[in-house]
Amino acid sequence: MSEQSIAASTAIVEGQLFSTKVNGEAVIVTRISNKLKAYSAKCPHMGLPLASGKVANGTLTCKFHGAEFDLATGNNIKWVDSFAGIPLPKFTHNVLAMGKKPCGLKHYNVSERDGKVYVSVQA
Repeated sequence: MSEQSIAASTAIVEGQLFSTKVNGEAVIVTRISNKLKAYSAKCPHMGLPLASGKVANGTLTCKFHGAEFDLATGNNIKWVDSFAGIPLPKFTHNVLAMGKKPCGLKHYNVSERDGKVYVSVQA
């Protein structure tokens, strides 16, 4: 694993996403209850970018298909249920999921020291 400095500590704000690349991997970093969390910036449903998703009440919602994730754990809360933010009837959810099962976000190691934030991603 390779550790890389990504930002000053003050750049990672509670409940907001900080987007960056580490060793070619798109990563989002946030603070939840003052703890740093780092995840893949790609939705596990179709690999679309999560950096522009909606953050509210400690969750992140993918703007493309509505998958929702707990930012404290990365766990999936709700799987796909919409298209471009437009809710779809429940009977369409399995079709929209395209056979992919609900899963959480990929975690990365994140740390903070000397006023900087570091993320480790396998090279």
